[in-house]
Amino acid sequence: MPADFRRSVDRFLRKISGESPETLFNPWRQVDRELDLADAAAIRRGNLRQYLLAHENAEAVLVGEAAGWAGCRFTGIPFTGENLIQGPECLDWAKGRPMKRSSKADKPYKERSATIVWGEIAGDPRLVLWNAVPWHPFKPGSPLSNRKPRREEERIGEEILKLFIDLFPAASVHAIGRVSQQTLANLGIEAGYIRHPSMGGQKKFCTGMRALRKNLDRSLTT
Repeated sequence: MPADFRRSVDRFLRKISGESPETLFNPWRQVDRELDLADAAAIRRGNLRQYLLAHENAEAVLVGEAAGWAGCRFTGIPFTGENLIQGPECLDWAKGRPMKRSSKADKPYKERSATIVWGEIAGDPRLVLWNAVPWHPFKPGSPLSNRKPRREEERIGEEILKLFIDLFPAASVHAIGRVSQQTLANLGIEAGYIRHPSMGGQKKFCTGMRALRKNLDRSLTT
């Protein structure tokens, strides 16, 4: 693996581990003593590093809305619950890598959207996931909840989104949902649109993902 990609990943990790809005939880910087292990932020940085290194040659960047409480909040990886990085449901790319849970929960957290997304991606290393708002928007007083990110939060996330896309300069960019599509448009990126799998969107999401993967397959033969 080229050393320059590793260095770029490490620079990105330092960036996302910096200051973030107080209204959002930063999985790679913050630790909730009630919910997290003592070294949870470091664990999540390590998990994300392994994920990025495993997808160095990605051909398509898929951008969701924001980190979810049962997924990225505890793993550091978008659309990925703890059940998918360890144990019997462990994803193929994570096997043999030093992936760890960061929560104190007795059982690994599972995220419904994560199950749908990875069920459709099927471990395709050409696809890499991120979120327009990388941090976790939660309802006040309820850390294990999700809420729609505010416009100001979306704006602050734009810089990190651009840095993430820059990690994969040859990849096409696709929005999972309208929020991320608008954020990408604000960056001057006309992204392909795929329906978000939540709120009854599973069927259209799967259709969109299959079309994308077919297009990637065709690009190999032309």
